[in-house]
This record gives sequence, C-alpha cells and structure tokens, in this order.
Amino acid sequence: MWGIFSRTMVGMAKPCGLMKPCHLVKPVSAARVSGRYLTHQKGLPTLPVPHLQQTCERYVRALEPILKVDELKQTRELVDEFQKPGGIGERLQRSLEKRAQNTENWILLSLCRFAAKLTAGVLDFKTMIDNETLPVEYLGGKSLCMNQYYEVLSSCRIPGLKRDLVVNHAKSSKHITVVHNFQFFALEVYNSDGTPLTADQLFIQLEKICSASLQTNAEPVGILTTQHRDAWGKAYINLSMDETNRESVSAIQRSIFTLCLDGAMPQVSDEMLRSCAAVQMLHGGGSQWNSGNRWFDKTLQFIIGEDGICGANYEHAPAEGPPIVALIDHAVEYTRKPEMVQTPVVPLPVPQKLHFNITPEIKKDIEEAKHAMNMMYQRCCSTYESASLRMFRLGRTDTIRSASSASAAFVRAFDDPSKQVPSKTDCVMCFGPVVSDGYGVCYNPMNDHINFAVSSFNSCKETDAAHLAQAVEGALLDMRTLLEQTPKAKL
Repeated sequence: MWGIFSRTMVGMAKPCGLMKPCHLVKPVSAARVSGRYLTHQKGLPTLPVPHLQQTCERYVRALEPILKVDELKQTRELVDEFQKPGGIGERLQRSLEKRAQNTENWILLSLCRFAAKLTAGVLDFKTMIDNETLPVEYLGGKSLCMNQYYEVLSSCRIPGLKRDLVVNHAKSSKHITVVHNFQFFALEVYNSDGTPLTADQLFIQLEKICSASLQTNAEPVGILTTQHRDAWGKAYINLSMDETNRESVSAIQRSIFTLCLDGAMPQVSDEMLRSCAAVQMLHGGGSQWNSGNRWFDKTLQFIIGEDGICGANYEHAPAEGPPIVALIDHAVEYTRKPEMVQTPVVPLPVPQKLHFNITPEIKKDIEEAKHAMNMMYQRCCSTYESASLRMFRLGRTDTIRSASSASAAFVRAFDDPSKQVPSKTDCVMCFGPVVSDGYGVCYNPMNDHINFAVSSFNSCKETDAAHLAQAVEGALLDMRTLLEQTPKAKL
C-alpha cells in the first residue's frame, strides 16, 4: 500500500454520470421480524472461493469491451502465464482457500482497520497542536511561523456568490465526517473524559458506518462541491434552504476532517497505477466512481479505497503545504506502530447519519455537476453495478460488470457518422494546473530517487502531461550522464 498526497483547486474536476442500481432485496416489515434479525445468521452459507480458471475467464471477459485488440492479446498472454500449473496463480488461489477456511468471509478487507489507525494518528497529531507541544520548525537557524498548523484541521471553505469564506472550528470540533457510498456520517472521536478514541474504538465505529451505508443508490450530494465556485455558490443556496440540509452541511463544515471510504477504481496496468491513484486523490475519478464521495470544501480529506489505494486531498485556502506534509508523515508513521493505549470498555454512541432532502432543484444541480464529465469523456469505460452477497455470512457486495462487447458495439453505432516540500514517507504529491492551459508539476525528493507528478487538463489540446513527464525524465537522465562523464576532482 502506498500513499499519495494531492492538492487541488476546487472545481477543477468535471464529473460524469451515476447509474442507480435496482433494489434486488426488499426489507421485511420490522413488525414481522422484531428482535430476530440475526435468527438465520448461523444458517447462512459461507462465501465460496471461485476456481482459478473461472476467475481468469471472467476477468478476460470483463476486459473485452474495454481494451484494444493488442492490449487484450497481451492481457490473455499474462493471464495464461498467471494460471500455469505451479505458478503464482495457484499459490495465491491456495492462500485464498486457506483464508476462506479460517474466516467467515474471505473477501472482507481491513479497510476500516487501516482507516481507524490513520484517524488515530491524525488525532495524535492534533493533540500536539492543541497542547502546543508541536516542535518549532527552523530554517537557516531561524524559527518559522507555526500558525498554519492551527488552520489545517477543523477548517472549511464556504461558497459565496461573490467570494468564498474560510472558517475554522478548532476549539469546538470533536467529530470527523465519514463518507461511504455517497452517504455522510458525523463520528464523535473523543470519549466523555476528553481523550481521543483508540484505534480499536474507531474501528468499531467505522464498521457501524459501513454496515449502515451498504446501499449505493444515494444521491451524490458531495459532487456539488466539484462545480465551478460560482455554480456551487448558487447550488449551496438551494441546498441550504432546507433545515435538515443546513444541519448536515454545518456538521460537515465543523468536523475535524473528512474520511472518504471509497469504492475500488477500475483496474489498470502497473505502469498506470500511480496515475490512476493521482486521479482518485485529485477528483475521485468522475461521478461514476468516487467524485461524489467527497466534500471538496473541507481543508483536509483522507481517502482510503477498497483496493488499498490511500492518500489525501488538500483544499489550499487556509494553509500551505508543509503543515500537511508534516501531518501526513506523522499519521503514516503512526499506522506502523503497535497500539500502545488500552481501549476502555465503555459504550460508544451510534454514528450520526447526515440526511439530505433532495428537492427537484437540488436534483437538477446534481445532474448538471455529473453531466459536465459526461460531455468530456464520451467513451466506453469499465462499469459495474453492485450485487448483494448478503446470502453469505458477513456478505457485503460484489460487482456485476455492465460493459460487454455488445454494449460497446451499441455505443459505437451511435458515434459512427456514415513543485516542493519533501516528505519523509515515499508518497507521491500532486496538484492540478492553476490555469486551463497550464501544468501542475510536483516532486518529492527521496534519498535515491525523485517522485514526480505531472498533471494537465484533458480539455486543453496544447498541453500533454505524459509528454512533459517524458521530457523531465529525459532532461534528468541527460544531466546524470553528463555528471557521470565528468572526471572526478583530485583532492
């Protein structure tokens, strides 16, 4: 698992369309099953591990309508190599089967466990800020202003028709916002005695949230924050007219930070993995993925995906980069340490779900925000619908691959006309361009290599992030060659 840190200007990303899955399971009347909702739990079968060959065949079939002919040919060759007798595929298959024998559900990942540890790390850093025990930073023997550290947490940007406002609730904020499946929750992260919840306590609370937000048909209210600031300012007024909406938005704005528990992004090659992760951190990948699982006005959003990708998104208005880098370094290092605090045995309150009343006008604003990305990317992409696995013990959801060769042909028929602050951890930092025809270039120098992240707008024909990245790499390699050829000085 590797981290990515990104800074983005709100409204840069233009999102695309969401499809609502149909309701396959209807809830039974509570009056008929009162007090007996776990009656049949032990009788449910465990989720089986599919055969390796079956998994590989389905994987290739899901890629057929998405990949080019040469890419698909290479994929088939790699899959054949993967499932050879005695190969890595068989070894991994045996590991899965062994895991299935020792767990109630082999597919459940430790998403909430890592998220809990990361949150505990951030709260540990916040304690140093609140107690004023954070080490003073120096540059050239002179102390630096530390005020920005007090602006990073519990801050939020509020949209306005003419200008935005940045507010900070550091003294009163005791909760974080958690977003899962486009649904927002307020999670209290301090005990009654003022001590922060332990990682174990946070894990329990995050599990509650995930269990309470399994449905994926919620309106992606968060996608409104991706709009141009003027458009979002108008939509914000519409959204705030309702009292319930105002209370929910206020809870988000007053929170310490936002924790986004994302669904998996489409699988890509190893070469494209970091680019895909950067996209996920910058804007969520579009409305059909995780752009609605955000509140981009929040100064700090931590993002953790089902597929292991994790990172953060930083709204730049309240502070610059160094405080964020220091916070993330501390949090990442914290996750690598064993839990040293004993978890108190106390009852924990149920996390509060933040509700939104969606009026026709708000619905229109959401659709317009989603439509912006659709107009930019009219192409077939890897698409899925959720399938319930609740027939199996601890079952969550799996995916139904909607894209097929037939649907791809159908779509084609319609289109046929006859910079930097180094981080201690090896993470990739990135930000978007500040002008429409510019580039965003950020680098993180490590001991033996440098991480570069280059971005540009897809809508600009004059810019090419990949070409610029190659040029930077070429220039650095030329410099290395020159330095290697220069005779060493005889001292």
